[in-house]
Amino acid sequence: MSTGFIVLGHGSKVEETREILEGIAATLRSRLQSEFVRYAALQFNEPDLPEVIESLADEGVTELIIMPLFTVDGNHIRQDIPEIIRDEEAKYPSLKIKVADHIGPDVRIADILIERANELLVSGADSADGNGMKIGDPAKIERESFRIIEAVADLNCFSDMERSVVKRMIHASGDLSLSGVVAMSDGAIKAGVDALRSCCPIITDVRMVAVGISDRRTCIHDNNVLCKIDDKAVEDEARRAGMTRSAMAIRSLSNHADGAVIAIGNAPTALFELLDIAKEGVVKPALVVGTPVGFVGAAESKEALMRAGLNYVTVRGTRGGSALAASAINALLMIACNEDCK
Repeated sequence: MSTGFIVLGHGSKVEETREILEGIAATLRSRLQSEFVRYAALQFNEPDLPEVIESLADEGVTELIIMPLFTVDGNHIRQDIPEIIRDEEAKYPSLKIKVADHIGPDVRIADILIERANELLVSGADSADGNGMKIGDPAKIERESFRIIEAVADLNCFSDMERSVVKRMIHASGDLSLSGVVAMSDGAIKAGVDALRSCCPIITDVRMVAVGISDRRTCIHDNNVLCKIDDKAVEDEARRAGMTRSAMAIRSLSNHADGAVIAIGNAPTALFELLDIAKEGVVKPALVVGTPVGFVGAAESKEALMRAGLNYVTVRGTRGGSALAASAINALLMIACNEDCK
């Protein structure tokens, strides 16, 4: 059985309409790996739908899927297209013709519209003050960045304190869709802030996270930042135990972990090790910011974190990284220091 596909547009008197429809058909031809992908217009443009159906039937197609490029379930969808299909099925009784659902209110349209709006917001940032924004003015750049984040990112499901952390994470990543995958346990932000105000240490898996944490703010409540990834003894012990250095570095700091704020931004093995230590019942961190990144173990380690019964901030899936972990910690420190966290 040979299957054909027709991208069906409304059509327009604008000549470029044919080029647009052909471009969509060409993309589908490549994606579907099928030579039987065509386009047709319901009105104004050629080829029309009956003509394309006839052409594909002559080429030996026995099954045909029509894909309407329509957002509204109007007369064309309800009446005009079904009438054409009935006529064509009468001409070609051995040809099975199916019509896919029209696009309708698909949530992916919102993603496209947000992307388009973001392009305008970002392109308009250079003239936000009427005279252009100088690269040398970091305060203006930061204000404009957060204006864009607040205008575009979906932050409605977060409390005020949670929103402050999520915005910092979006700012660090440049990813306005990040709010859709950030997850945190109830009360996690308050638990982390309270611990920081109580002078708890901050434990990190790698130096990249540690150096990204604000020294100026950790000094206010004497929050020591601890990372042993570069410790020679840790390296030797990891080799003997058959563990990664980051996992062994976390285990070597377990005597500091109870009540600590722990930021793991790189290694899934470090997060798994921390969860094993917590499961032993010896320590319970005040908060775990877990954002390991990658395609092997990262998503699984974060899912395990969300099931571990600990206070957590994380990012679902493969996304993550040291910058995200550090930005979340910096946001917590800003709240702990009663600073405006945007």
